[in-house]
Amino acid sequence: MSESLDKYYRVLGLSERASKADVKRAYRRLALRYHPDKNPGSEARSARIFTAVNRAYSVLMDDAHVGESFEGVDEAILYFRRHFYDLARRIASADYITDSIHQEECDFFFRYQLEEVRCVKRSTIEARRIIALIKKALVKNYDMSRILEEHSEFFQKYGFNGQPEYDMHKELIAEYRAIIEEKPDNAKAHYSLGCLYEKQGLMDAALLEYQLASYIDPENNVAKSDVRRLRAMSRTVS
Repeated sequence: MSESLDKYYRVLGLSERASKADVKRAYRRLALRYHPDKNPGSEARSARIFTAVNRAYSVLMDDAHVGESFEGVDEAILYFRRHFYDLARRIASADYITDSIHQEECDFFFRYQLEEVRCVKRSTIEARRIIALIKKALVKNYDMSRILEEHSEFFQKYGFNGQPEYDMHKELIAEYRAIIEEKPDNAKAHYSLGCLYEKQGLMDAALLEYQLASYIDPENNVAKSDVRRLRAMSRTVS
């Protein structure tokens, strides 16, 4: 075994005889433990470790580093706090030129997101929101074969086989309705439900949910803007 590979095994606390399943388990445990956002007051140290853990995982799983490299701790911290949000925006964007995406950054992004969902047992809605983002990445020619293989159990559980045409709107609407039934003053759920209705062309239902979201949360300027937009559309049509 090369000295460099031995180093990556040591980062994960594994021996050179460790299987890929062992690598996955060690990665999930260490990534959650050392994520900078989970270590307030010691972000610099946790960012260094977190970066090393991700690099080791990428090399040992893929036989080639496909993650991001950083020049310093500050760069790593900024990456984890900002880059993921920017990438999610670019994936969802309809602009295929300015907001292009790249295979390696998407692999790194989705690998981390799926591992975190699995480890912290987030809600079904959160898991399916990530799948919805993967669907949009597929439309932009993202190849998810590696992620699909690594997380086959996850995708089987949520009924997604890597095809961009998979439609989860009906199931998500039912889940948001259940949330609202339990907590009627959940402005975020009302707004999200409005977005889903609008995607299905149910403009009256979408307008109602946007209105409810703006009433419950008067500072939700996005909901207010969508109310005005749909009302203007309604007047134009009539």
